[in-house]
Amino acid sequence: MYIEKVYPPPIAWFLALIFGLAIGLVFGAPFGVLVGLIGGLLAAGLVSFSLWRSTFGISIDGEMFIAEGNRIPRAHITLCTPLDRAATRSTLGPKADPAALIIMRGWIHTAVKIDIADPEKRRPYIFVSTRQSETIADLLNKKG
Repeated sequence: MYIEKVYPPPIAWFLALIFGLAIGLVFGAPFGVLVGLIGGLLAAGLVSFSLWRSTFGISIDGEMFIAEGNRIPRAHITLCTPLDRAATRSTLGPKADPAALIIMRGWIHTAVKIDIADPEKRRPYIFVSTRQSETIADLLNKKG
């Protein structure tokens, strides 16, 4: 059993606070401290909520690969390829297939490309951003 939770990096949370402070100053200067405080807290709260909603989970067990709620039976997985930064960029750019399922986060620079053979879904592969691409590829390429 493998479980990974993909969170934004710590700098993103820090920038959410800085953004809230900046909005607080922008609204606080002309309208007063209370308006600035409320505006800053709302802005920081909205950005933090967006960051929290961008997290997703990856789990692998004996029968299923699950990423962001998408369930793929391991029997349909033919190959899992770990991608470094350059390969990730190439796979999302010139080599991209519009029929593929893309689960990516811009702050993660490595990923896995999971080739699938599922006649019902008609997807050639699934691209998933992960910080543990080698581990996931090793687990999914093991048969039995």
